[in-house]
Amino acid sequence: MIKKYFPTVVTFVLFSILFSFFASYLPTSNTLQKMGLQSTDLLFYLRHQISDESVPSQIRDIVIVTIDQESCEKLGLRWPWPRKSLATLIDRLREERVSLVGLNFSFTGLEESGDASTLELGRAMQAQGHVIIGETFGTHDKLIKSASPIAFAAAGAGYLEKIVDADYAIRRSYWIRPYRSSNPQAFENSFPLALALSYSTAKAQPKAFFDKGKSVVTWDHSGKRVYVEPDGSYTINYVAAWEDFEKIPAWKVLESHVDQNKLRGKIALVGLSSSIFSDVHATPYGLMPGIAIHANEFLAALSGRILRFVPSHFVFWISWAAGILILIFFSFERIWLGILSFLILFLGLFISAQFTFTSDRVLNPFILTAGSVLALLTGIVSNIAKLLWENQGLHKKVIHDKMTGLYTYDFLRMRLDEEWERAIKLKLPVSVVMTDLDRFKAINDTLGHEEGNRMILRAAAVIKKSVRGYDVVARYGGDEFVILLWQTNEEDAKAYRLRLRALYESMAKSLEEALQASTMSIGVATFDPVVDPLYPGSAQELIEVADKDLFWDKESRKHGGHR
Repeated sequence: MIKKYFPTVVTFVLFSILFSFFASYLPTSNTLQKMGLQSTDLLFYLRHQISDESVPSQIRDIVIVTIDQESCEKLGLRWPWPRKSLATLIDRLREERVSLVGLNFSFTGLEESGDASTLELGRAMQAQGHVIIGETFGTHDKLIKSASPIAFAAAGAGYLEKIVDADYAIRRSYWIRPYRSSNPQAFENSFPLALALSYSTAKAQPKAFFDKGKSVVTWDHSGKRVYVEPDGSYTINYVAAWEDFEKIPAWKVLESHVDQNKLRGKIALVGLSSSIFSDVHATPYGLMPGIAIHANEFLAALSGRILRFVPSHFVFWISWAAGILILIFFSFERIWLGILSFLILFLGLFISAQFTFTSDRVLNPFILTAGSVLALLTGIVSNIAKLLWENQGLHKKVIHDKMTGLYTYDFLRMRLDEEWERAIKLKLPVSVVMTDLDRFKAINDTLGHEEGNRMILRAAAVIKKSVRGYDVVARYGGDEFVILLWQTNEEDAKAYRLRLRALYESMAKSLEEALQASTMSIGVATFDPVVDPLYPGSAQELIEVADKDLFWDKESRKHGGHR
C-alpha cells in the first residue's frame, strides 16, 4: 500500500516545496512582480470591454479641458502658457458656470509673484471661487508652494506626483503624503483628494482624516474612504479609459466655440493631453495623460469605487489547493486527464478573479493561477519520470528474448493482465495479435537453420517497426510472435493486420529469390467492454481467440481466400 502511493506523495511534497519557493521568491523578483502587475492590468481591460456599467455615472459630471498641440497652434502659444492666458481660460469657464475647476499643473518659476500676469491669474481664480491647483515636491520631500496671489486665491491645492512601476506604468499613487512627525494628521493632500474635498457637499469646510491604525483616509460625512499603505500610497482603480471622458480643447473654450450645456454645472479639469508635453504615461488602459489618471482617482473616490485586495496569504492557499487537485488527477496515470483538469481550473480561477474584480475586489490572477501552472509542469515531469523509472525497472526485472531482443511471452502475459484490468475499469478496448511465418519449415529444410534464424530476426524487425512505442511485442517461440495493442478496437486491429502483412511482404521482396515468396499469417482478437463486456471472458481466452483466428487466416489464404 505504501509502495503504491509513495510516488504520488513524493510528487505532492515536491510541488509544495516548489510552490513555497515561488511564494518566497515572488517579492524579490522584478520579473515575477511585472507578470503579477500585468495580469491585474488584464482585469481592468476585460472589465471595460465586457460591461459599460463598469464606468461610474459620475463621469457625466466631469469635462476635461485639454491643452493640446492644436490649442497651442490655434492660439499662437507655447507651453508653458502665460498666466494671463490661463486667467482668461478660467474667466471663460466661470462664464460657462462650471462648478469646480482643477488645474493639473503647478505654478513655480518663470513669472514672479508680483507680476501683473500672476495677479491677473489670482483675480480670475478668486472670482471663480472653486479652483484647485497642483503642486510638486522639491528637495527633502517638501512641497514647492505657488506664488502667494495664486495660493491665496485657490480653494485648495494638492501634489501631482504619481508612483512609476519598474515597467514604467502608473498603477499606484499617493492619496496622501504623511509627514515624518508624531502627529498622525500631519500630511499633504494629493491633487485628486483636494478635488474631492472641494467637491464635498458637507456644510462645513471638509477636511481629510487619516486613521493610521486602520490605514484609512476619510474626507467627508458621507462615509467615503480610501484604504492606503502607511506611506499613503494605494492602487488606482482605473474606472474609465481616456476615450470615456468628455474632452474639449482649450482653444474652443477661449474662443467660445462650446455648447454651454457641455460645461454648465460640470467639473472642469484642465491639463496637458499630448505626449509632446511629456505628461503621457503607461496605464492598464494603455497610454493616458496625467490629467486622465488624476481624473480616474477623483472619479473612483466620488463613486466609492476603491480597490480592496483579498489578503495574499488567502490567494496563495487557493492557488496551492488548486495545484494539489490537479496533481490528484495526474496521479490516475493519465496525462490527458491532468491537462484537462489544469485547463478547467486555470480558466475557472481566472474567471473567478474577473468576476470578483467587478465588485472592485482584487484576487491577483497571477498568484491565483500560479499553483495550477506549477502543478501542470510537476505533473507532466513526474509522469514522464515515473514511466522512465518503470521502464528501467522492467528492463532489469524482465528477461528479453536473447535472439530477437523482444520481450518474452511471460512478460507480455503480465502486461496483458494489467491492461485487462485497466480496460474493464476505464471501458477501453485492448487487442492481441499473433503471427507466424508461412512455410517456415521449408526454409529451414532447404536453406538451413541459419537462414531460418535470419528470417525470424527480419520478421521481428518488421513487427517492431510496425507498432507504436508503447505497444508490447513478444516472441512466442520459434517463428511465432504476439503483439499487445493498447487501447485498440477491433476495426483498428484488423487494419493493423493488413498494414503488418504489407510491410512484411514488401521486406520479403527485397530478399533473394528463394525467400521472396515468404508470407506471414496473422490472427487478431479484441476485448472491448463497451461492445461486449463478457467476451472474451479472460486475458487467456483473448489469446486463445487470437490463436484460432491465426489458424483461420492461414487456412483461408492456403485456399486463395482474403481477409
